[in-house]
Amino acid sequence: MLLVLEYLPIILFFLFYLLGDIFIATGVLMVGTVMQIVVMKFMREPVTMRHWIVMWAVLIFGSITLFLRDEWFVKIKVTVIYVAIALFLLIGMWWKKRSPLQSMLDSEINLPPFAWRRLTYAWVIFSLALAVINVYIAEAMSLDAWVNFKVFGTLGATLIFSVFSGAYMFKHHTDREKDAEEIE
Repeated sequence: MLLVLEYLPIILFFLFYLLGDIFIATGVLMVGTVMQIVVMKFMREPVTMRHWIVMWAVLIFGSITLFLRDEWFVKIKVTVIYVAIALFLLIGMWWKKRSPLQSMLDSEINLPPFAWRRLTYAWVIFSLALAVINVYIAEAMSLDAWVNFKVFGTLGATLIFSVFSGAYMFKHHTDREKDAEEIE
């Protein structure tokens, strides 16, 4: 259920783009993103910083897109989200001296500090790369190409990168109980 809820706004965006146009799809994306947060709260599921960043970016850039009837703003939203994620990760690393990924996942997986740092910087580079690619596609290619990149390219790339991240975490995972025994 949560997996469907996670991707429902983008699926609705794509369907309404195919059935209507970018402006109808943008309005549906805005409503869908807000409803996603409402349903998560209702289900008592954690709403992460990423969810809030995405929601506010969708609402701000979607509103500008609809008000000005200019698709460029909804296109650039993707870049803003990926840059915000990269900045969130970097600021967390530099300011708190701890990976935000570690803060979010440490209860589930035990990695040495160097592994958390590398993983965090890899996600920063990945996010910035998607931001740059999005700007290029938004500016140099058709609206259809951008929609397909947004729906299939970014989701596919994120899925693949997540699998590689999982493999990296598995490789460097240490057993907490074993670590505790070694300390004693």
